Amino acid sequence: MSVMSIWSTVNNLGSLALGGTSQKRQVIMSCEDEKFIFPVTPAKFEVRTTQNNKTVDVIDFGEAMLFGNPGLIRLEFSTFFPRTNHAYPFVVGDQREAEECVEQMVKWKEGKKPVRLIITDSPINHMFGIKAFDYDNHDCSRDIYFTLSLIEYKDLNVPPANNDKQVNEDTGLKNRPQEKSQPVSVDKMKKARDILEMSKKAYGTVSKWRSIAQSNDLKNLAINSLTGLKIGKG
Repeated sequence: MSVMSIWSTVNNLGSLALGGTSQKRQVIMSCEDEKFIFPVTPAKFEVRTTQNNKTVDVIDFGEAMLFGNPGLIRLEFSTFFPRTNHAYPFVVGDQREAEECVEQMVKWKEGKKPVRLIITDSPINHMFGIKAFDYDNHDCSRDIYFTLSLIEYKDLNVPPANNDKQVNEDTGLKNRPQEKSQPVSVDKMKKARDILEMSKKAYGTVSKWRSIAQSNDLKNLAINSLTGLKIGKG
């Protein structure tokens, strides 16, 4: 059995699970608990794949190519949503009014959630984001013709940041968490040779020496003989 045959079998089984049929090619889109089978299967669909290879100029050699990672899949097709009263014999999907189909596409496009697209008898079974949905009514049939453009979606699986701060309404980002100052033992403070070393031990940086000097009214920056210095919070 060829690879294409295996893909087709897998996709046909997936379409059956989503309520489709394997007798005719279907285009099935789903998002969470919602499913939509395009009423009219497009005559063709265009898939664009890229490889993010780069070229570099090597001294005493010339131009060379470095292999990169695969780019996201781009998919586009055009078809139409028919009026239900036309009773076209080639309708293989949902029996919805054309306006309802448009509303479904717009809802998923603006929902900011990935959709799964399956095209039976083909290798297409991927998660996508809807990039564009262009439609028009260009004849008296009141059928709605459209072009749908999609870009493959890949879950980054990025773990959430350890930040329980409130979200800033202006930026949409969480406020930066405050770094907790580590307590400095008295023994370490006594071992400081001068105010710069004390600043380094207390705050992790020498730039806080002015704060120490001002808090303790120090005139002599050597602190070998001083005790009971005030160390503020970083």
